[in-house]
Amino acid sequence: MATNASNLYYTGGSALNIAANTQIIKSGIFKNVFIPPCTDDSGLSTGAAAYAEWKKHGSVNIHSPFLNNWGIENYNVNYSISTVKKIAEIIMQGKIVGICNGFGECGPRALGNRSLIALAGSANLAKDLSMNKKGREWYRPLAPIALKKNTEYFTGEKEIHLLSKYMLMDFPVPENKKSELAGAIHADGTARFQTIYDKKDNPFMYGLLEYMDKTYGIKALINTSFNANEEPMVHTVKDALTTAKKLKITCVVLNGEINYISEY
Repeated sequence: MATNASNLYYTGGSALNIAANTQIIKSGIFKNVFIPPCTDDSGLSTGAAAYAEWKKHGSVNIHSPFLNNWGIENYNVNYSISTVKKIAEIIMQGKIVGICNGFGECGPRALGNRSLIALAGSANLAKDLSMNKKGREWYRPLAPIALKKNTEYFTGEKEIHLLSKYMLMDFPVPENKKSELAGAIHADGTARFQTIYDKKDNPFMYGLLEYMDKTYGIKALINTSFNANEEPMVHTVKDALTTAKKLKITCVVLNGEINYISEY
């Protein structure tokens, strides 16, 4: 307000304060609020690369958040509708599925390429995933991932802010919708949605969420980072297989192909 600026762009640790981000946006002080998904130290190298692009070309293109390709430059995602259907069947059995598709996410949030996914309507399943398998504290909530139309369904909001693409906002969930998100509701009744706006955001996750909705009426899934306690997110196929065995995950999707670990 002191500067009369209409745009706010900020990063760093404070930009991971979900409640503060939401209040800043709802205050209407700024016309636009920009927060990059890589709000941690990884943003320094990303920013340096963007600066080099601007210096060389005079502009900076909009890039995907899936930029972490060190040592896996040849990773490509090729999947079929049969893969999507089979993964949906496994999820509907109350199983947990690991995703290791293409390049990894920049920043600290799992955005669908290095994720563990499961049904969002079961608090017991969420507890097993978060506390028993990943060793997280009881008070740390999991997040839901949903298509934009279904984030709107759960929140009642007509316009979903773009920052929800990167899990940087929370939304109050009406009482009559909470049972569908029982495994991904915060103690204050909010949910930190990751919203998939269109297919180009993440073709595999978009296809899976669309199929889950049309076939089973499931409008959101739990999405948490694919890693064991005190370990970084998996990066390579080898990492994914090792961590899946450690966590006793039923199966993983490796660049669009299903790899069964066990019948946990």
